[in-house]
Amino acid sequence: MKLLNPPSRSIHKLDSLDLLCNLLGVKKGHLLFICYKRADEKKYKSFEIPKKRGGLRKIDSPQKGLRVIQQKLAELLTENLEFKPCVQGFIKGRGILQNAILHKKSNWVLNVDIKDFFGSINFGRVRAVFIAKPFEIHPDVATVIAQICCFNNYLPQGAATSPVVSNIVASILDNRIIKHVRSHRLIYSRYADDITLSAKRNFPREIAHVSDGRTIIGEDLANIFSRASFEINEKKSRLQSKYDRQEVTGLITNKKVNIPAEYKNKVRAAIYHWIQDPKEAERKYFIDILKLNPDEVELTEDGRKLKHNIYGRLSFIAMVKGKDDPTYVKLILKMAEHDKTPPKFLKSIKEEYKMYDVFLCHASEDKAAIVEPLYEALTKIGVHAFYDSKEIAWGDSLIETINKALIKSQYVIAVMTDNSVVKAWPQKEINAVLNGDISGGTKRLLPLIHGDKEKILNNNFLMSDKLYVVWQENPDEIAQKIKALLAS
Repeated sequence: MKLLNPPSRSIHKLDSLDLLCNLLGVKKGHLLFICYKRADEKKYKSFEIPKKRGGLRKIDSPQKGLRVIQQKLAELLTENLEFKPCVQGFIKGRGILQNAILHKKSNWVLNVDIKDFFGSINFGRVRAVFIAKPFEIHPDVATVIAQICCFNNYLPQGAATSPVVSNIVASILDNRIIKHVRSHRLIYSRYADDITLSAKRNFPREIAHVSDGRTIIGEDLANIFSRASFEINEKKSRLQSKYDRQEVTGLITNKKVNIPAEYKNKVRAAIYHWIQDPKEAERKYFIDILKLNPDEVELTEDGRKLKHNIYGRLSFIAMVKGKDDPTYVKLILKMAEHDKTPPKFLKSIKEEYKMYDVFLCHASEDKAAIVEPLYEALTKIGVHAFYDSKEIAWGDSLIETINKALIKSQYVIAVMTDNSVVKAWPQKEINAVLNGDISGGTKRLLPLIHGDKEKILNNNFLMSDKLYVVWQENPDEIAQKIKALLAS
């Protein structure tokens, strides 16, 4: 952590409450009244929300004037501070995705969770950290800052100041862990209470090891947490090899950063139920699944609360996987199809993904003899076909254009010849469609075979139960069959 000392808003060696009030843009009397005179029940509204992995999380939401003061103080502190690259939580430009990227393709990943992170940071710790270097703030001013930040002697989850203050307090822990693991060439990061250490080679046993299925944290590392006044949540400690599913802040990092299949399946299920009965789907999600109090959840008649929740989860998928990810596109288009009051961004997505009738999947060697004649025959009778030679221009992204076209096509004609079975790219396209079939997508793969049928089908065993058409230099006949399928 580094103190930046901006020229007009510096908090370095802040020595009077009047100066603090000037920086916050509040009157001293108003500040003191809210901090010391207003009753606790008027300062915060407390409630509980379910955690992702079970249990409840208490949220203390600041009210009215205190909320405004905390927001101003959080902005002031953020303006004065620069945190080390290892700090990934609550900082602009950093987050869950950036944190996961640091640890991808590792041989070993260690996850360590701090128990009751915000709750363990009390008034005395907050006051002390502002009195000490690099802040060197006058004790009386540090006392008021701690009073603004704390509630019932802890950092409240829900206060705007808690994220930045927790990072300030935890910077001592960051420094000590970095120093401790430096000689082992481990990568260290912290996202709030979620700490990750990864190794590209072997993981040092003295840092952590697995015994009888349990992850054991080394004594020296455990002592670093203890001396920094933090407690490890041993139940959540996990040392994962590259042969396990490695997760960092909820994302899979084995080969590339990915979203767990369970997450995508839950979004897919939520969309399905919302389409069937928006009101009932919303009730089930918030009351039955999240276990929220029915009296505190303001359910809607049209299910729009769940709809907004779904769009939020889809945005998360897009952030991690990109807006051209097939799963994201398929799900967002499903919402676009059924949402009568869609957000503005859906209009551009629907325009971008106008449908093709068919996608022609082929090896380059089969273009002249099969694909060209078939494309011409389809075009002649008004069937809109995607043919890479016609659709991909110089400078376009080959992978991006083809992935979009696969999603946009009602049918995929797989030209399967002795040439295509030994080519990686046609097989990749075919497998992408087959995966969609297996996961419940529309059965839309149409095999067109030319050559040694047994050899071709043996190389594509997943297609053994599909009917196919044999190419006999009959593009017009095949084009008519395709048109009939589209009409049905």
